[in-house]
Amino acid sequence: MSGPFSLRYLHLFVSHRSPGAFILSRNGKSADFVGASPDDVASTLGRLARPSGYRFFWFAYASSPEEAFQIEHTWYHRYHPNDNLSPPSRRHGLDWRCTTEGCAACALAHARS
Repeated sequence: MSGPFSLRYLHLFVSHRSPGAFILSRNGKSADFVGASPDDVASTLGRLARPSGYRFFWFAYASSPEEAFQIEHTWYHRYHPNDNLSPPSRRHGLDWRCTTEGCAACALAHARS
């Protein structure tokens, strides 16, 4: 994971199109939102962050969409972001389940999908 970086300089730090995961923050110290992109982490970061009041980000490139979503889920459980209304959901076409033992929120979210 790289960061925290100012969103003002997103184009300098996220330089190529790739799957990846990210954390958005208002203060550069805590995770407020965790997300992932299956194909272009820079574009997704820019689209979500600028109009929402976030000022900082961390990110990691991934080698596949599946890896990006696994990183997102790991960070969701590690950092407990306040702005994620629910755990990351299973993405269409990906055969993936939460591996965090005792994760009732994920079990409930996945049962609904």
